[in-house]
Amino acid sequence: MGVKMATIKSVYELLKKKKASGEKIGILGQSLIEAFEEEKEISNTKEVHVSFIKYKDKKDK
Repeated sequence: MGVKMATIKSVYELLKKKKASGEKIGILGQSLIEAFEEEKEISNTKEVHVSFIKYKDKKDK
């Protein structure tokens, strides 16, 4: 079985869903939501996904 890692964004989204459904998320969960939303407001970066594909030349064999 492989190791699964959660991203901060996925934890944030899960906590927001739990909070919206009325479930208690605790002080730590609320702090994470506030920190994530504050960072989102002041952040000037965008998420970008990049792939690099190197084509092999026939001479490289």
